[in-house]
Amino acid sequence: MSTYEAIMGMALQGAAVELKSMASADGAVLRALLSHPEVQPHIQLRQGSSSQQGVLDKLVNRMLHGYDPCALHTGIYLKGQRELIGSVSLQNWNRHEGKAVLGYMLNPAWWGRGFATEALGLLLAYGFRELELLKVEGRCRGDNLRSEQVMLKNGLTLERTLPMADGSGDVMKVFTMLHK
Repeated sequence: MSTYEAIMGMALQGAAVELKSMASADGAVLRALLSHPEVQPHIQLRQGSSSQQGVLDKLVNRMLHGYDPCALHTGIYLKGQRELIGSVSLQNWNRHEGKAVLGYMLNPAWWGRGFATEALGLLLAYGFRELELLKVEGRCRGDNLRSEQVMLKNGLTLERTLPMADGSGDVMKVFTMLHK
């Protein structure tokens, strides 16, 4: 059994949210979230030669069905509820080196209530304890203060700032956390 298969049945519960595997029925909500005009500027989709819609379809399928062996995607749900309000993930997961990159997004209707902070904290604790991660990295654009606060509240520290490759003059802030 793969690590992902073992995790598929997991449910991590916090005070207000729980993390669990997303179901096929969550696909429309996930697609809408990834396309939301307030969320989209903060996520990085690898375009390649595919259309925006094709890239989005592939990402939704990977997130829902675990087709990516280097990522663990979980849904964020209000505790005891069935409606998907966001996702949190470990991406570019290198099991051999014990490293991963964090990804998270939350429906803007739920911003400012601490749900992303709690969800990220649950995944970090699980990742360090159960998946034996040694280092995680999180990134956000320089103007994404909400995301920056989520990482800082969870103990990540600013490691470096990089110029964005798109020539916009914006920067990418890189935060890290090491296993204690």
